[in-house]
Amino acid sequence: MPEGFEAARALQNEAKPPMEPVGEAGLSVFSDSHAHLTLVEARLGSGAMEALLSAYSMAWAESSGHIGAAPILVDVGIRPGDLAARVERFGAYPFVRFSAGLWPGRESLERPGEALERLKNDLESARCRALGECGLDYHHMEATRGEQMRLFEAQVALAVDRGLPLIVHSREAFEDTLALVSDAPSLVPVVIHCFGYGEAEAARFLEKGCALSFAGNITYKKSEGLQNALRATPLERLLMETDSPYMNPMPSRGKPGTSLDIARTIDQAARLKGLSIEALASAAQANAFRIFSGTRGHTSVEPS
Repeated sequence: MPEGFEAARALQNEAKPPMEPVGEAGLSVFSDSHAHLTLVEARLGSGAMEALLSAYSMAWAESSGHIGAAPILVDVGIRPGDLAARVERFGAYPFVRFSAGLWPGRESLERPGEALERLKNDLESARCRALGECGLDYHHMEATRGEQMRLFEAQVALAVDRGLPLIVHSREAFEDTLALVSDAPSLVPVVIHCFGYGEAEAARFLEKGCALSFAGNITYKKSEGLQNALRATPLERLLMETDSPYMNPMPSRGKPGTSLDIARTIDQAARLKGLSIEALASAAQANAFRIFSGTRGHTSVEPS
């Protein structure tokens, strides 16, 4: 059981009411298991990025990098060969973890063989701690179902072969996603990012051993099914994310966000779980640290 989880459970048993989700200097600094930092900087500018990096640098220094206390940011790849530029920009910050993956869009699927070769090169980097995001998107449907499934299946196999956690994008593609990841969680951690289904689908992913990561859409209207899925997710399988610059929680839905906006999502998640923010954030943070900071091939998802 990860360090920090026992403390989270103790806080749960005490049934403390949620506190205000603000930290040092009014900033809320919690781990974000899924962000796109280059896109955040492109949308909001260098000033917003420097404020973000400064806040996390301060929180990291104060925590001395201890698991459960140290906030991390997972900067997630989506395009062929995009790792090097991201490492060059953000690699000096000890709290940033990097992944590399191919989102199921035209950029990768027009030349899938070439895209996979470039991904394999990125996976050789010691800075790459996970494969993803990859998966299926039947909403935007930038390629056929078969094309998306073949690219996703190849990346699942790569993650297993390299011993890397797998970050999964799944939109309107539950059954196919479940089928393609079913065997992977016994071999590597599998994170269903920005979980967007209901309680029944959550139960089936959890049964297979996946972790579920929730974003700002749990704060949106008409998200009852998603909220029920979060309530049903055990703390040891729970991650929190922004998917920034996307999925900004209320009241800023539709506006570009940063990892600092995760406080409002964590506040809502804590209320849904009947926990203090401290308990919810501590458990999710320990899970993120364990999955994305472990030695390659030796990370795990704690069983429920």
